[in-house]
Amino acid sequence: MTRRGPMLFAKPSPQEVLASRGEASATSLVHRNRDANRPNSVFVELEPVERHPGRAAQMTSVLTLLLASSECSLHCSMCDLWRNTLDQPTPPGALPSQIRIGLREWREQTGRESGGTIKLYNSGNFFDPRTTPSTDDDTIAKLCEPFDRVVVENHPLIGTRRLYEFAKRLRGKLEIAVGLECIAPRMLDRLNKRLRPGQFFQFAQHLKDASIDLRVFLIHGLPWLAPEESYAWTILSARFAAAAGARHISVLPCRTGNGFMDRLAREGRFHPPSRKQMLAVMDRLETDSRFDFGPVLTLDTWGLEPDQSEPAEGQGPDSPSDSRNDV
Repeated sequence: MTRRGPMLFAKPSPQEVLASRGEASATSLVHRNRDANRPNSVFVELEPVERHPGRAAQMTSVLTLLLASSECSLHCSMCDLWRNTLDQPTPPGALPSQIRIGLREWREQTGRESGGTIKLYNSGNFFDPRTTPSTDDDTIAKLCEPFDRVVVENHPLIGTRRLYEFAKRLRGKLEIAVGLECIAPRMLDRLNKRLRPGQFFQFAQHLKDASIDLRVFLIHGLPWLAPEESYAWTILSARFAAAAGARHISVLPCRTGNGFMDRLAREGRFHPPSRKQMLAVMDRLETDSRFDFGPVLTLDTWGLEPDQSEPAEGQGPDSPSDSRNDV
């Protein structure tokens, strides 16, 4: 009787995900930002704000801040954003200091004093008190006054009452970015998102009622799905997000780098999607009439390896954005 090889996690727990960090954790500790008063990255980019068939997309200037804050508590199976977080709760006053640095750079690069969008991405949940002290809400809202749109990341089940109160403090429009990832039924537990499609849809309706916009992240090429299945479920997930009222849908390639996904790759159970596969998904979405007057559709190429026939684009591995190098 022969012994079977390593068992594939049917439902990986947060503990299993953490235990798999291994070398990824050791490498990240060397480069980890330990200064809570400085953001991990600041950059200015252009992003489409609307989509109409046969017309060029209207673009807006976006200030994106990758904030240094505490790690998300969910430990999702595929997430590697923990590598850019602090190893302690975010100190009060730290995020306003980081935002002020971003504002100075934005004004220097654009010469603008108002308008456009600001993204405050913190590798977790903006309304988690460990990540963003509530005592900073008023100051952050004040700092965001120059912008017409403020985008933050947050899980639908965390800090929702505070979310709606924060929206009322803003001059501009609040937009919540949610990682829906994929709605394939057998993927829901494996993702460790603690989020069901019904919960997401209900949350989306509550945002709509409060005049808050919704941005959705989808991940293409997840393990446990054959390429044909992955293609179909990404399309279906995008349609579901659009039906829920998403204003912007960003499709990301599944990637290694968090330890757990590297383990699956070593065992031959995960192969990151190619650029050709990602472009095929986007082409299908772009030609789907359901999206003609629906959400903006973008492809995030962070972590996407160039095909052998293509030259590298020179984008570093620590430059995440849901619109940078969009297709």
